[in-house]
Amino acid sequence: MNLIGLLLILSLCFSATAMDRQDLHNKAEQEFFNTHFFENGRGATITPNISLFLGGMNRDGGSRQGGVLDAWIARQYGFTYTEDKKFLGVFGVKYKGMEVGVLGCTACHSGKAAGVIVPGLGNKTIDVKRIGREVERVQRALRIFRDTNDDFRYIYDKALNFANVINDENIGNLTRGLVPDSVIKTFFYRDLGRQYPSDMPRLQVKAPHLWGFAEKRPAGIFYDGIANGNTYAWMFGAELFASDSAEHLRAVLPGLIHMADNVLGNLLPPKYPFEIKEERVTRGRAIAENRCFGCHGEHNRDMQGYPIYEAPKVIELSKVKTDAERMQGFDLELERLVEEGSLSDLLYFNRENIGKGYFAPKLWGVWSRFPYMHNASIPNLYEIFKKPSERPIVFDMMDAGEEKRFDKMKVGLTTYNQREYRRALRKAERGDRDIYYTKRVGHSNSGHYFSWMANWSEEDKLDLIEFLKTL
Repeated sequence: MNLIGLLLILSLCFSATAMDRQDLHNKAEQEFFNTHFFENGRGATITPNISLFLGGMNRDGGSRQGGVLDAWIARQYGFTYTEDKKFLGVFGVKYKGMEVGVLGCTACHSGKAAGVIVPGLGNKTIDVKRIGREVERVQRALRIFRDTNDDFRYIYDKALNFANVINDENIGNLTRGLVPDSVIKTFFYRDLGRQYPSDMPRLQVKAPHLWGFAEKRPAGIFYDGIANGNTYAWMFGAELFASDSAEHLRAVLPGLIHMADNVLGNLLPPKYPFEIKEERVTRGRAIAENRCFGCHGEHNRDMQGYPIYEAPKVIELSKVKTDAERMQGFDLELERLVEEGSLSDLLYFNRENIGKGYFAPKLWGVWSRFPYMHNASIPNLYEIFKKPSERPIVFDMMDAGEEKRFDKMKVGLTTYNQREYRRALRKAERGDRDIYYTKRVGHSNSGHYFSWMANWSEEDKLDLIEFLKTL
């Protein structure tokens, strides 16, 4: 065979492989969007039949379209609302003559960036505490139906516990777009028959992105890398506390394994949807290789141009200096609770990471992952390159995933002008949940600033941002 023939065959093989990987992503997207882990009355549920009043449910056997009320609900509570008028990740499941509202993974782990729905992207606008508060009120009004039958009562009691925990004033999230990892910790107290302490840290974080998740798992689950993901079970974190059932986890473990290996492993990062200034990219790449990749690692592609995922590494807090509240809350106490509990055979720890620091995540799709840092405290990439004292103290989280809120130059959220800023600061000081306020517990925008950033020119910053758009 001559050289031209060989090259042609290789080219066809590469094209087929490239097509297969994109096809795998498309298939994974659809499966992920339609997955929940409701099983035998257990899961992240609300009291049966409340969901009948909503049009935007993903229902067994089809559903009616949502209307004005559903669009308002989606915006008020931060659900991603799709073009076909559905709440992404919210299902109406038929069970023993009832319809049970069930939250799936994508309620928190798929959201919008610049107006585009991205599978596996953390939902920027979800407000789990506000959801818990309103659902608790509605469910308590339905207490008169609690004794209708054993099945209703079983789901009602678990659903009310779910709402109570995420609405707890002491541990719930203080700002939309953040979720409290503290609620995961509550399960392990209840598993041992103990009341969780009222002064437990909130541990607020943004919902993480999930592409490259398969390679991250052994390195550690969550932002501090302490939970070893080789057993898969840590994937069940939020669902576990919602269901309040170790048996539920064991029952759905095969589905979790399938999700980790055959679905999430095939997700690709989203491509930047706007124009990229190629003349800046080469200069920006050199800056990234010199300064960013030392912590975040190399970012290589396969022969078809798709990302080669690799495990991130934990960076010591003394180096990165970001808000320590989340890291300090998942500690040796949690390890002891787990080891004494009913799931000790499934949940392992990376002991070397306890109290160490945070992951320096891979930067694939980083343009879409604003606001930045584990606690979402920096609105866009441009602000990362400023001294913490010069970064915005407040910024708006409403409609954070919509195109109108996307700053193409700074890459991330738009920020207030001077007049808006003063008004927003006053509202934030009064507790407005739609405004991010860096003076709240766990919200500090400190850290991730290094002395060499002071030497960057304006052009250097814009060049680096332009390269980061390509990842």
